[in-house]
Amino acid sequence: MASPQLPEINGNPAALAFDRAVDELRRGRAIQVTNGTRGVLVATIETLQAPLFARLLAANAGRVAMLVTAERALAAGLSRQLSGPVAVAFPPGTDLEALRALAGVSGAAPVDRGAFDVDQTPPNAALVAAAFQLAKAGRLVPALVGFATDGRPAADVLTIAVTDVVEQAPRFGHHALQLISRARVPLAEAVDSEIAVFRDEHSLAEHVAVVIGKPDTHGAVPVRLHSACLTGDLLGSLRCDCGEQLRTAVARIGALGGGVLLYLDQEGRGIGLSNKLRAYVLQDGGLDTVDADQHLGFLSDERTYDVAAALLLELGLKRIRLLTNNPQKISSLRDHGIDVVGRLPLVTTSNTHNERYLRAKHERAGHLDLAEESSG
Repeated sequence: MASPQLPEINGNPAALAFDRAVDELRRGRAIQVTNGTRGVLVATIETLQAPLFARLLAANAGRVAMLVTAERALAAGLSRQLSGPVAVAFPPGTDLEALRALAGVSGAAPVDRGAFDVDQTPPNAALVAAAFQLAKAGRLVPALVGFATDGRPAADVLTIAVTDVVEQAPRFGHHALQLISRARVPLAEAVDSEIAVFRDEHSLAEHVAVVIGKPDTHGAVPVRLHSACLTGDLLGSLRCDCGEQLRTAVARIGALGGGVLLYLDQEGRGIGLSNKLRAYVLQDGGLDTVDADQHLGFLSDERTYDVAAALLLELGLKRIRLLTNNPQKISSLRDHGIDVVGRLPLVTTSNTHNERYLRAKHERAGHLDLAEESSG
């Protein structure tokens, strides 16, 4: 007797394919993105290892291209294309470290750009763009090595339909938050505080809500959105103002009678700690914080604040006063149904290490309220 067909056990197959494709890229494996009749077989340069690189070359008679975003191609002087993927052919014998240097993911010496043939937009651009989305979802540099295929599945390569990527990528903006744990945690700047940890079931990111004092939910609750910054918040880095903003915000909310600080898992404006440190190296070479992120192939700010809105709604907060210097946070929260009735500035102290960073935030990213000059 035939066994009955099992229903969907783990949920939406497209969502599972998306998550598994991201995981494969993070593990340094190749994946295939297909539209049914054509495909691209790709691996990310960041996690690609030499044995797989050699197999990719052998599988397509050495006709393998590097695929980068228009932002990276422009920064590397490869192309003046303003959007979409850019394909870069490299000569036989090019080693992986040379490609990593060209992609901006290693500290190796710059390579001779004249040795590379830029093909501008590849014919399967939509498939490559989908692969970039998967890489970014894994907080990997959007730079790939791969080649075109006929779209047929391979036994040992995960294949994902481009429609599944397009359908599931916005899922990271529709958050399924689960309260994991909650406890009273006295803080130096606000003794009467409680910390609640929420896990986003889609991205597995964990966000923290710090409830300070006794917020009056009938009024406009003071709220701070703070993106995680290990270097500034924990280690006291002088390259940014994050640690001072964090402590100032907690104290300010406490002095206002109570409110909420959301500590969001969005290190480095959404590019992750590893890429933030890569951007620091570029800044030491003369780039500002905006150009450094774009040099790596990212947007100037990869963050979205829909998760912050979702967290506020989970906490029962719909009307707030926002502690911020970033107008984008205000407009984004309003777009997601939060009534932001006012802004409270956060003015910090500048120093010789973060002056360029603060200036770029003001001049390039539209932040308000420049920091005060240090007296030291």
